[in-house]
Order: sequence, then C-alpha cells, then structure tokens
Amino acid sequence: MPYVDIKQLYKAKQEQMLATFGLTSAFSHPVVKGDATEDEWLNWFNEYFPKRYKAEGASVIDCDGNCSDQIDVVVYDTHFSPTIFSMNGEKFIPAESVYAVFEVKQDLTKDHIQYAQNKIESVKKLKRTSAAIVTISGERKFRPAPPIIGGLLTHKSAWKCENIESNLKESIMGTIKNENQILDFICCLSCYACGLEYKLEKNTFHDELIFMVNNIKFATDSDSGPLLFSYFKLLRMLQDMGNAPAIAYSKYGISGIDFNDN
Repeated sequence: MPYVDIKQLYKAKQEQMLATFGLTSAFSHPVVKGDATEDEWLNWFNEYFPKRYKAEGASVIDCDGNCSDQIDVVVYDTHFSPTIFSMNGEKFIPAESVYAVFEVKQDLTKDHIQYAQNKIESVKKLKRTSAAIVTISGERKFRPAPPIIGGLLTHKSAWKCENIESNLKESIMGTIKNENQILDFICCLSCYACGLEYKLEKNTFHDELIFMVNNIKFATDSDSGPLLFSYFKLLRMLQDMGNAPAIAYSKYGISGIDFNDN
C-alpha cells in the first residue's frame, strides 16, 4: 500500500513559502514587500482550509458603524454571512462573520507583537449581534458569538529559536493591556509556531480596572514543523468555535426586516 508522509509534504510546502518570502524580501519598496507576503499567506488559507472559510485583507465593521483598522488576513464565514460592501478591492466584513484575524510581518519582534495586539484589538472590541436560530424542533435559540482568534504570522524571528518562548512571554506580558489585545496564535514560519492560553487576573486599583496576565501556556510541536502545526492547530481552533453566529440584520439600522419592526 502506498504511504504518504504528511510531514514531508508540509515540509516541502513550508520550504516553498519560505523561498517565496525570501524572494519578496528583495523588493526595496516596503509596501510591495508587505503585499507580496500577505498574498502568500492569503493563498495558503484559501487553498488549504475548508471552503466555508474565506481569507481576505479587509476592514471589519459592526452594527453601530464602528470600523476596525485594515487587517492583513481576515478569516470569515462564507456559508451564512455576507460581505456587507466591496468596491475596488476594499472589503467591509460584518464582525459577526469573523472567525480569526492575523497581522502579517516579516519578523517576530516585541514591536511587531505590540502592533499586532493593537490591530487585533480594533476587531475584538467591535459589537457583534446574534439572531435567534430556528432548530429542527422549531425552537428559537440564541447562540453567543465565540471569541475571535487573533494571531501574528511572520517569516523570520529576531530571537534565537531556543529563546522564542521566553521572549514571547516577556513581550506579551509586558505589552498587553486588556482582553481584546490577546494573541491566540503565533507562527514564525522559519522555526516556530504555537497556540497560546492565558491565566488572566482583573483587579481594581483606585477605582480603575487593572488587567494582568499572570501566566502564558504554549501549545506547540517542534517535530511537526511550523506550517503543519499551524494548519492542524488552527483547524482545531476553528472547529472549536463552531459556526459563526446568525447576524441580527435589523440591528444594522434598516427597518422593516423583521415583521415586529412594524
């Protein structure tokens, strides 16, 4: 019986992507370099992940008209959810549709971690509605929106591979200010990828809510390689989220959608 070594297949794909990133690094213009790197990650998501998920560079909006920063990679639902508006390459995706958002950078550094945290915060703090879903038994049930996955995707690391986790812990614990800035996943394609879990603590100090990260756990597998681990870890994280919540379209300011609007 033929044998397929999935680790070898993904090792070859990883090397192919690294070669592409190496080529894009020769571009002198930073915008051109960044766009080429983002396109490679977008192609990977769209080629390898189930078609219910779509990855695009986009802005995310909520029913109150608030808009996120421009996000490099937005993974969103294509089965139940619409793209609210699209024109000349600019896309606006409703917050309810979003499963995950990623910032793409060339290097894994403390500054890029903080930059990604701020970009992710601009999405996670948006309001998400949830409409009742009619079950097979005829019941109407509401499903709360699951937390959006936030991540950072890089080509190289400014730190030595053996020091990445200690530097990540120091950098994240020293920069995170609130729950919306949580990074759930990091991939440095050349050497390391991990999912992150946090032990959080909230305290009140002089009537101000203080948010603190007491500890960070890293889920990783050095034997699988960063790309293969990223693929299956992200699939599992998306699987755990289930379906995107049903959008309460009437909350977007258009009357007459539901009969009880009149």
